[in-house]
Amino acid sequence: MTRATRDHILNRIDAVADEAIAFLREFARTDTSNPPGDTRAGAALIADLLRRKGAAFETIAPQADMPNLVSSFAFARPGRHLVLNGHIDVFPPGPRELWARDPLSGDLEGGRVHGRGTVDMKCGTTALIFAYLLLREMEGDIAGKVTLTVVSDEETGGRWGSGYLLEHHADRVLGDVLLNAEPSSPWTVRFGEKAPAWFRFRIRTPGAHSAYAHLSRSATRIAARLMLDLERLEDLVPTPPEPVRALLSVPATERAIERAMGRGAVGSLNRVTVNFGLIAGGVKINLLPGECTLEADIRMPVGTTSAEIAAEVRRIAAVYPEVAVEEMIGTPVDPTCSDPGHEMVGLLCDAAASLQGERPAPIVTLGGTDCRFWRQRGVPAFVFGPSPDSMGVPNESVSVDEFLLVLRTHTLAASRYLATPSGPAGAGRGAAR
Repeated sequence: MTRATRDHILNRIDAVADEAIAFLREFARTDTSNPPGDTRAGAALIADLLRRKGAAFETIAPQADMPNLVSSFAFARPGRHLVLNGHIDVFPPGPRELWARDPLSGDLEGGRVHGRGTVDMKCGTTALIFAYLLLREMEGDIAGKVTLTVVSDEETGGRWGSGYLLEHHADRVLGDVLLNAEPSSPWTVRFGEKAPAWFRFRIRTPGAHSAYAHLSRSATRIAARLMLDLERLEDLVPTPPEPVRALLSVPATERAIERAMGRGAVGSLNRVTVNFGLIAGGVKINLLPGECTLEADIRMPVGTTSAEIAAEVRRIAAVYPEVAVEEMIGTPVDPTCSDPGHEMVGLLCDAAASLQGERPAPIVTLGGTDCRFWRQRGVPAFVFGPSPDSMGVPNESVSVDEFLLVLRTHTLAASRYLATPSGPAGAGRGAAR
């Protein structure tokens, strides 16, 4: 990319910055909480923007209240196919009294846009939409094709969002590389992610009056023992691919991980973690519980598999005949990982470094993203987004400076990728699992 081209891109972003910030604020005012998952108002807002900019799109809605938008632009010269992916739905705001302002305020104050979902991921989705619109203006400078996918249902597994698009419209949305702008922090580019395994344990015993404890085992006491046994999953030792293991053990990378995700993140990143998000059992203090339900969120690092974890879970639960096990994620998900040496990692890192004076570190992330759907199909997928520090908590807000950094970084990296002559068809694909 020539200096003149780079300057032109940055000047165009400066010219639309106020419009992009205004759109982000309006997006933040639009309730797209999931659950319940009705994202029609958010999709309509995006659709209106695309129409005003002359960008044709299709609405694909396997569930009427969870629409997905797909828009593609093919340049005159053949080349690579780059896909941009963001989601519309966000976490529910939770109790209103925990918020200092309306969770749907969209207020711009203190250099930040406030509201539920501004970090995860209305900031990133807005940045990708405007990056897409800017790329469409660059007909003479870039080649190939760029596709924007804006989806629903990410927060509840992606079955009706990205998962549906790849299952039923892969020819349109697969591409050679995917860019995503989920929260990552300005200091990291994420090339892989841990994966969740969710299990529900239903414990049933005859139950009894608590004075007659000899008549039945307690379902809640069985649950307590089962929890202790399941915690031993955290002792499993993962075996990540050597390039990933070597990269993540570099001191500078470890510092970037903890800067982006908080102190102790390195330890969580490289091990299985177990969280009991729901425990429900018992009716009254003097009744011995005959039923208890336990739900566990087990996060698997790169180097483990869902099959391995499921086998261990069932082996542990088998000790308790009163326990029935249910896997809560329909299709098991393995941790996914793209090549940290991929060209796009360098392009994202170069772009961010040129803008902020500090080069991000390529890392694996703790939380899951829709990138996994593309990686599972062999398409490299990478994340660069805002800081995750207020993600999903009361008083969530995103820095305007970080929003513009994300927009600039993705637009610069994408334009360089599409300006590069393409190799043989499919040459850009490949993933380390």
